Amino acid sequence: MNQIKKKIGFLYFEEIHHIPHFIGIASELAKQYKDYDVSIITYKEVHAYLHKLIKLLEAKNLRVVQVNSTVTRRIIDFFTGRKKPSAVYLYKKNKKFLLSYDTLVFTEKNHRYLHSYRKQAKKPYLISVGHGPGGRGYAFQPSLRLFDFMLLCGEFYLNRLLSEDLLIPNYAITGYSKFDVVTKENRNLKFFDNDKPIVLYNPHFNKVNSSWYAFGNEILEYFYNQEEFNLIFAPHIYLFNRKGFLKPDSIDKKYFNKKNIHIDLGSIRSSNMTYVLNSDVYLGDVSSQIYEYIIKPRPAIFIDIENIDWQNNIDYRFWKTGTVVYTIKELEKTLQDILISTKSKYLDIQKLFFKENYYIDSNQNASQKGAQAIHDFLDSKTS
Repeated sequence: MNQIKKKIGFLYFEEIHHIPHFIGIASELAKQYKDYDVSIITYKEVHAYLHKLIKLLEAKNLRVVQVNSTVTRRIIDFFTGRKKPSAVYLYKKNKKFLLSYDTLVFTEKNHRYLHSYRKQAKKPYLISVGHGPGGRGYAFQPSLRLFDFMLLCGEFYLNRLLSEDLLIPNYAITGYSKFDVVTKENRNLKFFDNDKPIVLYNPHFNKVNSSWYAFGNEILEYFYNQEEFNLIFAPHIYLFNRKGFLKPDSIDKKYFNKKNIHIDLGSIRSSNMTYVLNSDVYLGDVSSQIYEYIIKPRPAIFIDIENIDWQNNIDYRFWKTGTVVYTIKELEKTLQDILISTKSKYLDIQKLFFKENYYIDSNQNASQKGAQAIHDFLDSKTS
């Protein structure tokens, strides 16, 4: 008699930058555990990058399941400028189907909707794999307590959950599976026809503390008029791709045509560490992408538009990995200092923070450890 497989669904209702965070774990579950029916549940779209990674990771048993929207909803999304269906709408529209799964895995915190839909039932189990190392306070919300199991990337995140009284009983520290996918993709690309240092400018989308709204055009103009650096402008994917934020035509066309400036407002390269690995200086504000950048210690600069007392604020811990500036003139001086300096004084702190942020197992990568941790958790529920 054939054993009924447990249905595990990885929810992908968000933008493409979520894919590298779950695809490695989903692939390993599909390859290693034949008693699981593993699928990625998503909205109707071509999903070329998703399928590309499934093939790259040789996860032949990993299925992609596309849930329905309605014609009316698609028309509304078209006229309101929404590039994909609302995740909340998809949860509501497909809740009966989603509740048929034994386990659902999230990179976001919209699990609270499914938690309310399942009511007193124990299943589907709700599992968090996160979509970043977690830096500022917004990542630590009370709804985290609604998860049944959590995969954590390292000791810092664990300790922050403890300090916020958000650590649930069932968790495992498994590392950062996105690094596994990045290693597989192996992108050593050349974006400029010279060997000048490359600055990666990665402003956040949040209007309160994003440097783009205060200094963005001035920063582009500075790099437009100088010859010592190349610039990759790759902001957080939401800044120019999410309803309620900015449109690409708000940027002067001359910047797109300058040989020493490469602009990417939301392709997968802006999210899969292509630019992080192919730059020499990080320039940002409050994006946790800096924690990925320090996989290879290099100079970093942060723009503080809030003029806050950040030194003892845990939400701004990542600013300790580089120089904090407040004006364009300070930015120019710091860049010039980097040109003549042979070693950054922040390299040791970057190495320390990387070790605190990411658990590394020499015998098993994070995707394998994550898959095993999920298996062990589910096995404990049936034994």
